[in-house]
Amino acid sequence: MCLEREKPYNRTFGYLELWLTLPVRNLWSLEPGECIVAEELLEKLKGAEVYFPVHDVGVDLLVVRGQRHVGIQVKESRYYIGRAWKSGHVGHSWQQLKKVKFENNRGKVDFYVFLTYLPIQSEHKVSSFGYKFLIVPSSELEKRMTVKDAGKKSIYSFCFHFQDKNVWDERVTATLDNPLTEYSQFLNAWESIDKALQ
Repeated sequence: MCLEREKPYNRTFGYLELWLTLPVRNLWSLEPGECIVAEELLEKLKGAEVYFPVHDVGVDLLVVRGQRHVGIQVKESRYYIGRAWKSGHVGHSWQQLKKVKFENNRGKVDFYVFLTYLPIQSEHKVSSFGYKFLIVPSSELEKRMTVKDAGKKSIYSFCFHFQDKNVWDERVTATLDNPLTEYSQFLNAWESIDKALQ
């Protein structure tokens, strides 16, 4: 009788095991947002390394420092100007997240980074884009889904409105005085990832 040696299981091994069984990502067509977020992570987090998974395992980026690591999912959008919401706010991003993917990736994705490209207007046209980053822990995002409706297609839409240092999700079933619609605390909150890696 042959006894198979028991494998020590940890999250890193779980990722590696998945990578060996899934199709390879096209590394020549990385999403721009993933690269932008990776650059920001390397700049903000001292001593950290950032990796792009070769296989699609539910995380876009794996951030490692020493023996600690976190999985990150990036959601990017341009900023749309023109629509006025019930709140009176004008302007919003539009990132989407499938309900089933959120549930399946629970335990793999530690943070969702919502990247929004804001147009910078020159005299006659949009000359460039600025970046707005919302760094939201998965546990916090799950709480905020209680004021959202995924609809018939089971897809959550996030429509973030930026006003100075204040951020609200306009695509909600509650009024904006509900604290779960407010995302200001997550604006450029790189320190939350830094803390998770300590």
